[in-house]
Amino acid sequence: MLVPIESIIEGTWASEETPAEWGDFILMRRMHWSWEQLQATPAYVRRYCLDFLGMLAEHEQRESDRERRRAGRESRAG
Repeated sequence: MLVPIESIIEGTWASEETPAEWGDFILMRRMHWSWEQLQATPAYVRRYCLDFLGMLAEHEQRESDRERRRAGRESRAG
């Protein structure tokens, strides 16, 4: 289990779907849910939450990239 998780974290995961345990971990960590809360959450709600967290992460990455490019342009100009 550790090898797939390491590749997910490093960004080298080649498969489309990540292990279900990874999704459980992300939800518990980001939503601050206990195992009992996770188990009590309907599957469709878990899926939406994972999708929303992924969308937020993508947005944050785009903003970070945009800021890095802007800082690079300013350092070259000044």
